[in-house]
Amino acid sequence: MSRKLSRTLLFSLCALGLAIGACGDDDDGGADTSVDAAEDTNPAPDTGGDAADTGTPDDTSVPDDTNVPDDTAMPDTGTPDTGPPPPSCESPPALTAVDVVAGRTFNRPVFVTHAPGDDGALYIVERAGRILIARDGAVLPDPFLDISSVVTTSGGQGDERGLLGLAFHPDYADNRRFFVFYTPSEGGSLRNVVAEYRRRGADPDEANPSEQQRLMDVADSEGNHNGGMVAFGPDGMLYVAMGDEGGAGDRHGAIGNGLDLNTLFGSMLRLDVDRPGADFAAAGNPFSAPEGLPQIWAYGLRNPWRFSFDAATGDMWIADVGQGSREEIDFRAADAPVGANFGWRAYEGNAVFDASLVSRVPEHAAPLVDIPRGDSPIAGSCSITGGYVYRGEAIAGLGGNYLFGDYCSPFLAAVQRDADGEVCVYERVPGLTSGGDGAANGLASFGEGDDGELYLVYVGSGHVRRIVAE
Repeated sequence: MSRKLSRTLLFSLCALGLAIGACGDDDDGGADTSVDAAEDTNPAPDTGGDAADTGTPDDTSVPDDTNVPDDTAMPDTGTPDTGPPPPSCESPPALTAVDVVAGRTFNRPVFVTHAPGDDGALYIVERAGRILIARDGAVLPDPFLDISSVVTTSGGQGDERGLLGLAFHPDYADNRRFFVFYTPSEGGSLRNVVAEYRRRGADPDEANPSEQQRLMDVADSEGNHNGGMVAFGPDGMLYVAMGDEGGAGDRHGAIGNGLDLNTLFGSMLRLDVDRPGADFAAAGNPFSAPEGLPQIWAYGLRNPWRFSFDAATGDMWIADVGQGSREEIDFRAADAPVGANFGWRAYEGNAVFDASLVSRVPEHAAPLVDIPRGDSPIAGSCSITGGYVYRGEAIAGLGGNYLFGDYCSPFLAAVQRDADGEVCVYERVPGLTSGGDGAANGLASFGEGDDGELYLVYVGSGHVRRIVAE
C-alpha cells in the first residue's frame, strides 16, 4: 500500500473511530506512532504542526549533573543461573495465528496476559474498562473485572485513553493482588492512574471492583502518549511505562518532558508495591530530589508502547514510538546500569531531533534497532508495537527471537542478538500477517502465556490470536 493511500485510509478509520492510536497523537492529523489504547491506539506521525499548549512553564530545566555513575548497577534481577540456549542467528520460521476463542471477537481489546497460578487462562483487557477470562477455548460469561464506570475513553481523534495495562503480582496466587493503568473519568480532567485491585477470595474468577489503593495519579494535559503498560520485572518490582504527555515534538517546557527528571512523563518508572509510602519508589532507583523524582528508573522516552522482559535472561526490551520518521527498539540488559537516557527529544532513534538538547544526553542509550519508516521489514509502518522474546516450546526455531509489529502494518518482524550482543537477525517473519489491511485491524499489543507462547491483540478488528507454526 502506498504511504499516501495508507494515510488516507487511516484518516477514514479515525473518522469512524476505528483506529486505536494511529489517528493523530499530535494535532497535525497524521497517523501517530503509539498504540493508543484508546479509540485511536496510535498517535499519528507528527510531521509538523503546532502542538497544543500544555501549560508547562518554559523555564523547566534539568540539572546538568543528572548522569548516573557508570558503576551504578541495576538491582539484582534474580535471573536464574542456568541461562537460555545460545542464539541461533537463523531466520525465524514461518508462522501464522489462530483465534484463542473460535468465532469470538472482543470490544476494542488492547492487551492479553496470564495470571500466576491460573495455568492456561488468558486475561483479555478491553479498552473501555473490562477484563475478561478465556479458558479452555471459551470466554467466561462474566467479566473478571468491570471498572468501565470509572474509566474514560472519550476524546476523539488522536485520543488514547482507557484501560491500558494489567499486571498480576508475582505472588498473586496467594495474595490476590493485581494492578492496572487507566485514565479515570472522575473529576473531568485528564489523568493517568496506576491502582491496585484484588481478586475475591471466594471466587477465583471474579475481582472486587473496589480500588484498594492508588500508586500513581498524574494530571495530564493531553489525551495521547500515555504509555500505559505495567509489568513486574524479575526483581519483583512493578515497571510503569509513561509517555511524554502528548503533542507534537514534546513541546513541554524548554527541554520537553522526556529529558525532565522532575516529571514522571517520558520515563520508565520502577515501583515497589510492597513498600509502604506515598511514592512507592523502589530502592536502587537512580534519582532523588532535587536531582530527579525517585520513581524514575530510566528516561528520554516518547511513547513506550509495550515493553517486556525476556523470561530467560531478565533483559528488558522497549518499543518506543517515533515522532514522524523513525521507530526504535531499546534494549537494557538485566545487569546494565540504571538511569539510562534514551534521548527523546534530543534524538529520535539515532537521528538528532533537537540539536539544542544534544548536550543534555552525553551518554545516549542508543536504540538496539533504529527503524526509518519506509526502510523496514515491516512495510507501511507508522507506530511500533513491542512484543516479547519467544521462550515457548511449541514452535521450533523461534526461540530467542524478539517479535514486534506495527499498528499500521499487517506484517511482523523478528530481532535476534548474537553472543556478543550484536543484532544478527532483523527481518520480516514469513507467513504471519494480520489477515488483511493492518490499519483496519490495528495491532495494539502482544501477550505472553504462562507457557511462553505468544499472542496478538488487534484493537480494530477485535481479534485476540495465538501465534503458531505455519
